[in-house]
Amino acid sequence: MQRLRAVNVVDTGLASGPVNHALDRHLLALAAARRIHDTLRFYRSEPAVSVGCHQALAREVRLAYCRARGIDVVRRASGGGALYLDRDQLAFSLVMRGTQKWRHAPLVELLQQGTAAVATGLQMLGIPARVKLPNDAEADGRKIASVFVARDEHALLLQATVLLDADVRTMLEALRIPTEKLSANGLAVARERLTTAVACLGRAPQLAAVQSALMRGVELALGLRLRRRQSMPAPWSVGPEQLDAERDNAARIEWDDGDGESLEALIRTPGATLRARAAFTALGERLRRIEFATDAHIVPSDFLTDLQDMLSGLPFPLAAGAIRHLMRRRAVQAVGVAGADIAQLLHQLADRHALMQRHRFSTREVNALMTCAAGAAPDTPGVLARASVMLVPYCAKPAWCKWRHRDGCGECGECEVGDAYRLARERNMRVTTILDYEHLVATLTEMKAKRVAAYVGMCCSNFFVKRHRAFAEAGIQAVLMAVSGANCYELKQEEQAYAGTFQAQSRLDRALLERVASLIPTAGARAAGVAKED
Repeated sequence: MQRLRAVNVVDTGLASGPVNHALDRHLLALAAARRIHDTLRFYRSEPAVSVGCHQALAREVRLAYCRARGIDVVRRASGGGALYLDRDQLAFSLVMRGTQKWRHAPLVELLQQGTAAVATGLQMLGIPARVKLPNDAEADGRKIASVFVARDEHALLLQATVLLDADVRTMLEALRIPTEKLSANGLAVARERLTTAVACLGRAPQLAAVQSALMRGVELALGLRLRRRQSMPAPWSVGPEQLDAERDNAARIEWDDGDGESLEALIRTPGATLRARAAFTALGERLRRIEFATDAHIVPSDFLTDLQDMLSGLPFPLAAGAIRHLMRRRAVQAVGVAGADIAQLLHQLADRHALMQRHRFSTREVNALMTCAAGAAPDTPGVLARASVMLVPYCAKPAWCKWRHRDGCGECGECEVGDAYRLARERNMRVTTILDYEHLVATLTEMKAKRVAAYVGMCCSNFFVKRHRAFAEAGIQAVLMAVSGANCYELKQEEQAYAGTFQAQSRLDRALLERVASLIPTAGARAAGVAKED
């Protein structure tokens, strides 16, 4: 009979986010040095936002809100997305010394096994949990738990957080990535995407019962033998210096909006959002500096830092090869992004730099553009030269306008939408006002059927990230301009916007609209081009 690996179990109780994250990092280091036994630690947290190892704070967290309400912002040793933590959640961290099994197991497999452990434990409580790849456990199609992994050559850290109950309002206020409106209906919609042990069981379960069930799930899914300890070993304490280091680490990738010289771009893959900001040398032949941020799961955790150092100062034509070389040399495993995605993002940055150099776009203007390349290398001028359709959001029309919830525009001159319609008409483009999300999907489907080569559109970056699947599945190249002013995500009225009942007014950037339109051939130029071909 195979001997099961023994793991100690402790409960460190309730602590602040910085303490819990510092303790995880400390235990991982102790395990790597073989100074502690394999341990499963249960704990709960005071209110905190936990971002993934590689995420940019200003893109994921409402920092002003968190500061005003004393909500700590901390950074995990593991990758993945941002979470809101509080006393209503039970978390555990499994720290194990390195063995051949854990050292060489694929990252996706570790995430799946960890999630299976949580789902199995919840099933023992009577909750119909199942694994949702890559790292969530769901019950009745709603997320109830998340799992994350950090690993170095000598140790493994597996982290899990289970929703016993949920303060959805605070969660949506604290996290920046798309929120719902904070009305009763909006909170109900948010709860449709999450569930809790309380909701599944109809009562609050005893912590001891949840812990016992999760322990059994860990034993069955991971092949371990757990044994409880009554006290926390002395070497586990974290001091003021470690807590200060934890706060510094949280701010390591901040990306506040005060940097006006960096070009910024993003790519949304089916599994993650990958961001980069960079500065080129004057001629654009080299990256002067570059930074990456992502909610993807990546090991080793310092790969992106090494990549940034390698790419800085490197001739741009060598960048793709450098990415492949470093990924092979570091034996990188990533869930959510691939080397090709990183290379595509670099090409997007180069495309933006070219717009600045050749077409006099400003840094602010190129950063307000989002591109759908449909598998091709980003080429904004080329896409605009082929664009034959313009999609305009209804929310950019004034609330009083009779065309607000209708396709069309009177071109009265009272808003920028009239300018968009005029510029499109001068270029013989078909214009459609998008009235709600379903209308967007239907419009893109129709455009795909008619073999539209490219289009121009407007939306906010949050919508682009969250609803990227609709753009990607259309498979049509596009240049999208970010809207400003009243924003349904910032106002927490996302569901109203999707339903076409959002009342505030977004604004189109008239100067950017004119600059983009200048690269779209006018009707006369199109006709001359056709005549020349004939």
